[in-house]
Amino acid sequence: MAIRQEHFMVGQTDFIRTYSDKGVKVHGGFPEGDYDVAEDPAALNRTYTETDIPIDGGEVTAEETLDFLFGGES
Repeated sequence: MAIRQEHFMVGQTDFIRTYSDKGVKVHGGFPEGDYDVAEDPAALNRTYTETDIPIDGGEVTAEETLDFLFGGES
């Protein structure tokens, strides 16, 4: 298991997407922190290391968002 990096373009700018393939956060970047996925312009040469912090489970559903916003069950 290791850190993975993928290049992708946004307009004319080359970006790098950095993530762990073992389901943990990566640490580094600017501002320095722990990230599920980091996306940076390649020219910035930002570096990351794997942590032991699991990525939070899943995405928030529309119902969960409504419950949060309106303080009740949707």
